[in-house]
Amino acid sequence: MTPHLTTTPLPPRTRTDRTQRWEVRFEGTAIGTVEAKKVGRSSSQFYQAFVFIEGRTINLELDIDFEGRVETILAAWRDPASNVHTRIAFKLPDPS
Repeated sequence: MTPHLTTTPLPPRTRTDRTQRWEVRFEGTAIGTVEAKKVGRSSSQFYQAFVFIEGRTINLELDIDFEGRVETILAAWRDPASNVHTRIAFKLPDPS
């Protein structure tokens, strides 16, 4: 992972919701979260990425690569125009 990029496990939201979650920080600043998800009957563990930009929480996407989700959060946080989900959320023009 990128230096100064860290993940920390978060406590459960409630007694009944035991979804695994991690806070993502870059140089000490909280920039997003990752949540573990099961999709249908799949045996694979998926990870849902959320990035915090300008007071908004933007859902990025699911993937089976945890570190990839963390790096995607950092990329979207650094440059919102680099990710299709943040471009849509902020109504940014398509770079192509």
